[in-house]
Amino acid sequence: MHIAVCDDNIADRKQMERLLGRASDRRLHTTGVLYIDSYGNVEAVMRSPMLYDAFFIDMTSGPVNGFQLARKLIDAGVVAPIVLCISAIDYPSVIEAALAKVPEDVTEASNHDILRRQLQKQILYLHKPIKVDELDEMLDHAQSLKAETIPTIELRGEKDTLYVHEDEILYAVKDGNYLHVVLTEGRSLDILSTLPNLYSQVAMFTHFVIISEHAFVNTTAIEKFSLLRLTMKDGKTLSVSPLELPKLKKAWKKNTD
Repeated sequence: MHIAVCDDNIADRKQMERLLGRASDRRLHTTGVLYIDSYGNVEAVMRSPMLYDAFFIDMTSGPVNGFQLARKLIDAGVVAPIVLCISAIDYPSVIEAALAKVPEDVTEASNHDILRRQLQKQILYLHKPIKVDELDEMLDHAQSLKAETIPTIELRGEKDTLYVHEDEILYAVKDGNYLHVVLTEGRSLDILSTLPNLYSQVAMFTHFVIISEHAFVNTTAIEKFSLLRLTMKDGKTLSVSPLELPKLKKAWKKNTD
């Protein structure tokens, strides 16, 4: 698991690093190594938040406190557990007050209801000084959630960064120095990357196949074949290299049977 520690008290931050390092040693032959990154400010931890499987946070002296950082992480799309370590700030009381301000919506799918459930279930608490058994409970919880979580793919555009699941990507096509990535629901994003670089990020998923030096596709989004061309479910037609065609048809058949 990848763990982020964010604490503006350097002594507490170092202590948490030591505790997590010992926990990693204990888990070496069971749940595996813990990879720990430590931060002392909000800007640093917000650069790549989707990398982490759990956060241990206590920010008390800056303009953004631990709860406000947790909200930033949730707003950025983080679904990993966020553990607020209680010292100078009574985080449960802060969150109780925040929940009281969330409007009561009727529909379960409303943004307000989703936020309420995230604040209630995603944010956890540890009291400082940290006890080893309580820390282990939090790590066990994070490990169980990691096993259930569907992995996401990071698509970083010039202005926006999206985190999408495998079958939200229909195809990616080279467009000058950019890749034009087409997504479900009529969405798209241009990213500054090469086709091999992006494909290396998605190669672990089973549905993506390179069809030429200019494009790769999600085989579940193919509508039909026509000689050395294919039509995607959004109506886009793409050329297929003769060298890639046998592999593509085999993958398409496997993923659509």
